[in-house]
Amino acid sequence: MTDSGSPMVSITMVLYNSERCVGESAASVRGDVRDGFAELIVVDNASPDASVDVARRACPEAEIIQSRMNRYYAGGCNLAWPHVRGRYWLLLNPDVVVPPGGLRRLTAWMDHHPEIGAASPDLIDRIGRRHCPARRFPSLSRTLVEMLRLHRLATLEHQGDFFLGSYWHGREHLDVDWVVGAALIARREAVEAAGVLSEALPMYAEDSEWCWRIRRAGFRIGLVGQAPWLHEGEQSTALTWEASERTRRIWRGIYASCVARRGRVYTTLLWLANATAFAAEGVHPRRSKTQRALARAMLNAHAGLLRQRVPARRAESKRPGQP
Repeated sequence: MTDSGSPMVSITMVLYNSERCVGESAASVRGDVRDGFAELIVVDNASPDASVDVARRACPEAEIIQSRMNRYYAGGCNLAWPHVRGRYWLLLNPDVVVPPGGLRRLTAWMDHHPEIGAASPDLIDRIGRRHCPARRFPSLSRTLVEMLRLHRLATLEHQGDFFLGSYWHGREHLDVDWVVGAALIARREAVEAAGVLSEALPMYAEDSEWCWRIRRAGFRIGLVGQAPWLHEGEQSTALTWEASERTRRIWRGIYASCVARRGRVYTTLLWLANATAFAAEGVHPRRSKTQRALARAMLNAHAGLLRQRVPARRAESKRPGQP
């Protein structure tokens, strides 16, 4: 539990190749840190650039935790948890800029909805494009409904609620499956009940699996329908991996999270359904050239996961000492 001298919200920012974006992000929360409403815990994930120096200049009041190795997103966040003193724990990507008053509106919304264990503000990019962070868990039913275009039989409101993500054009939502970890706020009691993020999972699986555990602990996951926060996505990963590798890792995370929630058999069926859908979209004459190219990129990512998995299975099947 927190005491009366503790900040309302503890912000954790994990840095790796974040030099070009972290300054603006850290500066956007400095006012709240200086007046004691928030604390900023910066985790230097053995970043090869000057990320931590930029963060320190932008917010000298930040607490710095330095890791000897890159512990990735979950490991970096978990390093900060023992230092968290606030009622809420906000995982904030260094490419997210908090608008004036954003932290206070976010925590007030959480106070008003005590059933919510974790949530995210709405996110937009610099040209105003909305990137809804609320998600449904991938499922066979959603893949098949979308592939067969059956969702077009429903109203736009029902489509949005069924799929969320780019389909959701509403504002507030009090019962999503999970929210992306770019600006994820969690209630302290929810973290204590569900545990911290899993370091056994690959990147892009941790946030969805964590939200799943928070839901199992009896809380709901929400989308905050107020002023959106600025998010320039993939600022760090773009410097670390090329686009095709990032796409493959995202899908790897999606399926790793699915294995944790639904098991390997269901996940294999979901992989087959998604691969079939992307193969069909990639050659569909009524899709635009851009849509077909995107579908082929997704299919290539699935093929890459399969190529990666087959050698691993062969290695597992060998007897000890067998060449």
